[in-house]
Amino acid sequence: MTQDLSTIIENMPNLPTMPSIVMEALNIIGNPKSNINQLSDTISKDIALTTQILKLVNSAYYGFPSQITTINKAMALLGLNKIKSLIMSVAVQPMMMSCYGASLWEHSIRCAVGCQVLSESLGLSESDEAFVMGLLHDIGKTILVIHNKKTVDEIDKLVKVGADRLTAEKMMFGYDHTEIGQKLVDKWRLPLIISSCVRYHHTPHLSDNLSAVSIVYVADKISQEQLKYPVLDLDIVDSLDFDIPDPIALREKVFEMSKSIISALAK
Repeated sequence: MTQDLSTIIENMPNLPTMPSIVMEALNIIGNPKSNINQLSDTISKDIALTTQILKLVNSAYYGFPSQITTINKAMALLGLNKIKSLIMSVAVQPMMMSCYGASLWEHSIRCAVGCQVLSESLGLSESDEAFVMGLLHDIGKTILVIHNKKTVDEIDKLVKVGADRLTAEKMMFGYDHTEIGQKLVDKWRLPLIISSCVRYHHTPHLSDNLSAVSIVYVADKISQEQLKYPVLDLDIVDSLDFDIPDPIALREKVFEMSKSIISALAK
């Protein structure tokens, strides 16, 4: 199966690719010898990327009292890891929007915000990566649409009448969005923790990164457009190493916080 999925990724036409400027920026962020000036010089080569990042920095989500007009100042105020979240948000928006429309993009932003809120409130070491973990959790769905949109439409219909999405995807494609999504983020050379979150966000108890993947599981569930009950699977909740006393209150907070990001990047 592993080889089959790798082959599918390699041979797929119209495969989403990470822009070269973004890859260069992520490499700089991942290099401990790099500095803010190198990153600023790289991002500034791309006017559209710079404009979108500054839109986000000046959104209500970050709440700075005055307008931030340069990438250098944004980096000085936010630091490299938060800038990484902004870069990824801008980079994956077009591929999600073109494949799945606004619904997947908005859900992914809410899940990203939910991950950040949870990781910070729990004081977890993964908090720096949390936003990106949530942002990319469903990236495999874009691959399924590229592969065969009509089949995905059929799966969506089955899910609406109560079918389990992963089971339906396996039946129709032979693999599901978590498996093929993992292959894509591995191709992008993103950190292992993000790969694990993409692969196991429906089944965190199967992952070696339980805390991180559990955060994505919870954030994914509470940020669905149509909430299903019970919100969290009780068997999975028993395996988590933290408590979520009020999922509905968390959902309301995440939806409210996400509005400004979604609005800032709206076309």
